[in-house]
Amino acid sequence: MGGFRPAYLPVLLTYFAYGASTIIAVAMVFFEKQALGLTPAEAAAIAFWLGLPWSMKMVVGVASDVLPILGSRRVAYLLLGVACSLGGFAALATVVETKAAYLIASLLYTVGFMVQDVVADALSVEIAETDEELGQIQTLGRMALLLGTISVGYLSGWLAGTIGPRGTFGVALVLPALVALSVPLIRVSPARAGAALRARAEDGPLGGGKARLVMLVGLGYAALGILLESLAVPLSQEIVLVVSAALIGLLLHRVGISRGLAIAAIVIFLFRAVPVVGQGYSYWAIDRLEFDERFLGVLAQVTAVLSLVGLLVFRKSIVRRPVSFTLFWVMLAGAALYLPNIGLFYGLHEWLGVSARTLAFIDTTISAPLGQLTMVPMLILIAKTAPPGAEATMFAIMASLMNLALSASQLFTRYLNEAFAVTQADYSNLGRLMITVGALGLVPLLALPLLRREEATGITAPGAPTPSPAEAASARTAPSA
Repeated sequence: MGGFRPAYLPVLLTYFAYGASTIIAVAMVFFEKQALGLTPAEAAAIAFWLGLPWSMKMVVGVASDVLPILGSRRVAYLLLGVACSLGGFAALATVVETKAAYLIASLLYTVGFMVQDVVADALSVEIAETDEELGQIQTLGRMALLLGTISVGYLSGWLAGTIGPRGTFGVALVLPALVALSVPLIRVSPARAGAALRARAEDGPLGGGKARLVMLVGLGYAALGILLESLAVPLSQEIVLVVSAALIGLLLHRVGISRGLAIAAIVIFLFRAVPVVGQGYSYWAIDRLEFDERFLGVLAQVTAVLSLVGLLVFRKSIVRRPVSFTLFWVMLAGAALYLPNIGLFYGLHEWLGVSARTLAFIDTTISAPLGQLTMVPMLILIAKTAPPGAEATMFAIMASLMNLALSASQLFTRYLNEAFAVTQADYSNLGRLMITVGALGLVPLLALPLLRREEATGITAPGAPTPSPAEAASARTAPSA
């Protein structure tokens, strides 16, 4: 395997910057709570919209392939993404005062990182001169993403507590700026660039008007969401979710959906769409347990580091086991380790004679390794069900499905917070909300017997070779917001 080349830096810095964008995570909690006064339901509604741009990665990828800006297919799009992220962070740091402005600014930086991620994915292929080098770039890319997240864990809380949320948003401007500074280092492999030109000249897979159709559908989908939200149309989120699911279903049908693929799609959606408690728990912990910015930063740091450790320790055993087995024990372990959070609300720490911070830290330390473990079996499931010759398309569609499921999760979270009437003025129903969320988190287990039967008969798509565990585990989907 060859040595490191400066041409890798634009790709690696893009992945690093996205991972490090979690530097604003703690600041966002306090900004939503204190500056904007959002209810947990309103925060979940905003999170719904912030998840949707990631379901449009394939549309942006097609645009970057076939619609150059001023003759540039990669650099121009990368700089466009940088400009969006810079604009969003700058607005948050200075002028955002309302819920609507906060949503627009947050969408702007989210779209920016999504576009940058799309370009980095494409460049990771184009800068490689050999397949061996491509593997090296992909490995370094995953490391850069995780390193970005780990490097800002404690810093996210320290900055929010020291210079405040707006100051933290200002510091985040450094991340897209780093990506922009790396642009002069982009060097595309002549061989791979020539192959791409020949494919377009020969009216390849994106020819025949298909690319324009994909882009028009994607732009129409984005316009629909903007129109519904700006006009405050009732059930706007539900409409967008249904339309999104219909579009992804259409794409799956066009690729060629088999029974195994349909079951994989259902299982993945169910596991990712379960609701969460939402910001109500964070607000309560700040108000009642006096968890400040720095302590939340410590928890973020522990989660980031131990998620990586868990992935490294359990990766081999995960890829060797049936997907249904791994999902089963991870879900059960997650449910069991969620109980101390419920216990905190009901005074478990007082009964044990320890501080709330001690119990929260211990629980985070034990449960954090589960954070990344469900992703590996899901990627294996996608790889096994991908039709021959459409593997890349299948990963793109399923990545959209996984991110759409996260938006569905936020929608269900909003429903629950509204039903239990959890607000900053009244946390009395938070405990019952947490118990309900814990119970609903087990519902996806009902789909596992169906998946297990498919595994017993061979879930691999007809005619498709079964990927090796290493290939499946190294596959990458878009990271969610």
